[in-house]
Amino acid sequence: MIRMLLQIAHLSRKLWTQRRGGVFVEYILLLTIVGIGAIVGLAVLRDALIDELDQLADAIAAIIVP
Repeated sequence: MIRMLLQIAHLSRKLWTQRRGGVFVEYILLLTIVGIGAIVGLAVLRDALIDELDQLADAIAAIIVP
Protein backbone atom coordinates (compact mmCIF):
# COMPACT_ATOMS: atom_id res chain seq x y z
CA MET A 1 0.00 0.00 0.00
CA ILE A 2 2.76 2.43 0.95
CA ARG A 3 4.73 1.46 -2.14
CA MET A 4 1.75 2.27 -4.34
CA LEU A 5 1.29 5.65 -2.64
CA LEU A 6 4.97 6.42 -3.17
CA GLN A 7 4.66 5.51 -6.85
CA ILE A 8 1.64 7.79 -7.20
CA ALA A 9 3.51 10.61 -5.46
CA HIS A 10 6.52 10.12 -7.74
CA LEU A 11 4.33 10.09 -10.84
CA SER A 12 2.51 13.21 -9.66
CA ARG A 13 5.80 15.05 -9.12
CA LYS A 14 7.06 13.92 -12.51
CA LEU A 15 3.88 15.03 -14.28
CA TRP A 16 3.83 18.35 -12.40
CA THR A 17 7.33 19.30 -13.60
CA GLN A 18 6.93 18.27 -17.23
CA ARG A 19 5.09 20.44 -19.74
CA ARG A 20 2.99 17.56 -20.94
CA GLY A 21 2.16 16.74 -17.34
CA GLY A 22 0.95 20.31 -16.79
CA VAL A 23 -1.85 19.80 -19.28
CA PHE A 24 -2.71 16.54 -17.57
CA VAL A 25 -2.90 18.27 -14.20
CA GLU A 26 -5.15 20.96 -15.68
CA TYR A 27 -7.51 18.30 -16.99
CA ILE A 28 -7.56 16.58 -13.61
CA LEU A 29 -8.38 19.88 -11.87
CA LEU A 30 -11.13 20.60 -14.39
CA LEU A 31 -12.64 17.14 -13.95
CA THR A 32 -12.49 17.56 -10.18
CA ILE A 33 -14.38 20.86 -10.32
CA VAL A 34 -16.98 19.41 -12.69
CA GLY A 35 -17.36 16.34 -10.47
CA ILE A 36 -17.89 18.43 -7.35
CA GLY A 37 -20.44 20.56 -9.20
CA ALA A 38 -22.30 17.46 -10.35
CA ILE A 39 -22.40 16.05 -6.82
CA VAL A 40 -23.72 19.31 -5.39
CA GLY A 41 -26.29 19.61 -8.18
CA LEU A 42 -27.52 16.07 -7.64
CA ALA A 43 -27.79 16.65 -3.89
CA VAL A 44 -29.95 19.73 -4.49
CA LEU A 45 -32.06 17.82 -7.01
CA ARG A 46 -32.49 14.97 -4.51
CA ASP A 47 -33.70 17.35 -1.80
CA ALA A 48 -36.18 19.03 -4.16
CA LEU A 49 -37.49 15.65 -5.33
CA ILE A 50 -37.96 14.46 -1.75
CA ASP A 51 -39.91 17.64 -0.92
CA GLU A 52 -42.17 17.18 -3.96
CA LEU A 53 -42.82 13.53 -3.12
CA ASP A 54 -43.64 14.46 0.48
CA GLN A 55 -46.15 17.03 -0.76
CA LEU A 56 -47.66 14.44 -3.10
CA ALA A 57 -47.94 11.90 -0.28
CA ASP A 58 -49.64 14.49 1.95
CA ALA A 59 -52.10 15.35 -0.83
CA ILE A 60 -52.95 11.69 -1.42
CA ALA A 61 -53.36 11.11 2.32
CA ALA A 62 -55.71 14.10 2.55
CA ILE A 63 -57.90 12.67 -0.23
CA ILE A 64 -58.11 9.16 1.23
CA VAL A 65 -58.62 10.10 4.89
CA PRO A 66 -61.72 12.28 5.45
